[in-house]
Amino acid sequence: MQVKQLIAVAAILIAAGPASAQQSEYIVADADFVPGKTRAEVMAEVLQAQADGNLVVRDGQYPVLSAGSQRSRDEVRAEARQAAQDRSRSNLYFGS
Repeated sequence: MQVKQLIAVAAILIAAGPASAQQSEYIVADADFVPGKTRAEVMAEVLQAQADGNLVVRDGQYPVLSAGSQRSRDEVRAEARQAAQDRSRSNLYFGS
């Protein structure tokens, strides 16, 4: 029995060998890339946008945005109570 298992494992390893082979030729991912601007031009545009006030985010400090609810907390609670009393909304989850 152990010989059969050993042969099965060897066959699997031999079959999996080509799947894990590495590519022999190195291909540069951005070989066809043609830059439109230099680094200095981009940095000059960023500084100009900051000076104009068009660039709000600086150095990874993102502003905290509030979603701004249209309903009050009491309205949301009233809707939740109504939904709990009205079983038609929960039927979506139970399929009836």
